[in-house]
This record gives sequence, structure tokens and C-alpha cells, in this order.
Amino acid sequence: QSVEANANLIWVRDSALWVNVRKFGLEAARALIRPDSIFVLNRLNQTYTARGLESLQREYNLPAGFDLLQAVILAKVWIIPDLVLKSDLQDGLHRLSGSDGRYGVDYRLEEGSFLLRHESFLQAKDARSVTLDFDQYKKLPIAGLFPYLRHVTAFSPETGQMQINLELSDVEINVSKPIRFEIPGHYQRAE
Repeated sequence: QSVEANANLIWVRDSALWVNVRKFGLEAARALIRPDSIFVLNRLNQTYTARGLESLQREYNLPAGFDLLQAVILAKVWIIPDLVLKSDLQDGLHRLSGSDGRYGVDYRLEEGSFLLRHESFLQAKDARSVTLDFDQYKKLPIAGLFPYLRHVTAFSPETGQMQINLELSDVEINVSKPIRFEIPGHYQRAE
């Protein structure tokens, strides 16, 4: 199934990541991610979820939580501690790949600019993976090059495969925005 929607994202470094998703001009969902928790409102069926961020880490076996999400927003390589890497050239990109004994990783960087084009984390033991691809880098004032196109693929045996294509149209740096997130009293908690 393919669904197109518009979203607004506000990121407050080391504090919060707020997202609202709109379809046909109506808010369909809203999420608030903090360093220790995640809250999601589903406006379409009036439900919400609230859980620790570590549950998302376990579900997709991510090597980190909020710090990894921040690195993904910036398209920065996330290096796992104690990672042993080897390098080579693959498909015209610098490839760094390796393992820390628990996670296998694969990073692909452009020649010269060393912009991150691909990043994947794999835990073969539990057949869990997350792959991120970055494209359409554009220069942002005071922030350098930033990717406006991202493709995320995640797999876990419990939930199957999930794919998200994100195309950013407007990015603002250092602009104060309000973060509103209230759970209406009549919403039911979804498990």
C-alpha cells in the first residue's frame, strides 16, 4: 500500500522531535519523540500510543535511540562503539562496513564530499534491519549541505517490512516553533 501525505517536523536538539502528518488538509497523526519516550496520536481512529523509546529500539533492534534519530535527521554517520570497520569502493562510493559482534553496518559515502548516501544496520541473529538512503542534497544557509530526499526501509519479524519515502520541501534552521502535544480525554489507548 502506498500513501502520500504532508508532514511538519520540528526538532529541538537533544530534547524533542515533533511530527504532524496531514492528508487532504486534515491532520491524520501526530507524534512526539523524547530521549526516553514516544507518543503517537492517530486522529483517524481517535487512539494513541505511549511507550518508552527503548521499545522501538528493541522492535527494530536499533543500536541507539534518540541520538541515532538526530544523526538520521542530519544525515550523519552513526558509529557504534567498538565497531570494527573495513573500507573499499562499491558502486562508485566509499563503503565502510563491519560489525561490533551484535550489529552489522554498511555506510556509503560520496567521493570527495563524503556525503552520506546509504546507511544500514543489520542484526542477522533476529533478522532485523534498518536501511536509510539520502539524496538531493542542497545547501542550507548556516547549515551546509542537507538531503531533501530520504528513503527508510525497516524489517522486524513481528511487524514485517515498513517503507517510508520522505521528500522535504522546506527546511528552516534556528526558527522557534511551538510544540503542541495533548492527548484528548476521549482517545482510547492502542496497544
